Amino acid sequence: MGREAEGHAIWRGTSGTVKALLESDGIILRGEVRAKLCRDGLMNWRVDGEDLVLQAEGEPLVLTLGAGEAAAWVRALDKPLPSLAAKLGVSAEAKAWVIGGPPPEEIAVALAGAQSPGAEGASVIVAVLTGPVDLKAALAAGQAQGLRVWCVHGKGKGAAVTDATVRAAFRAAGWMDIKSSAVSEGFTATLYRPTG
Repeated sequence: MGREAEGHAIWRGTSGTVKALLESDGIILRGEVRAKLCRDGLMNWRVDGEDLVLQAEGEPLVLTLGAGEAAAWVRALDKPLPSLAAKLGVSAEAKAWVIGGPPPEEIAVALAGAQSPGAEGASVIVAVLTGPVDLKAALAAGQAQGLRVWCVHGKGKGAAVTDATVRAAFRAAGWMDIKSSAVSEGFTATLYRPTG
């Protein structure tokens, strides 16, 4: 989705100037009206003059963005969200070799029918990082097999392996992070490929 606009918002009895961000998982309002609205709680969106009007968490939200931008947001909201499998680029034809710790439920569901028992026949590695050993193994497997690596790990400072640690290890080995995807409230995934 990835749209951003400045405008005016009215929500929950508050109004003011905002920067509104439309992301795949919802709408973020920054400025005089602040909110993070989950995609699942958005419904009944439509354009009304210069406004994007919708229900957010069961309450009316009005974003004055201009007619053109409001229409663009409606078109973006109308598009179905891609599945996690689609975001990861895996399917029955493009299988993933899963290594590391036990996958979060969302990853297990996304990879159902799209797993390879080993590197042979895999298009990508999905490495579930539960500690430093898994991180080293993910990098070694990617280097040995010449496959891109999705690193799946916990979010935040309390994660067993942080995003910064993963990025530092892969970049030090000459790899570049090229894509990221939310997995769940507690997990994220980042795709790495070798540079050059």
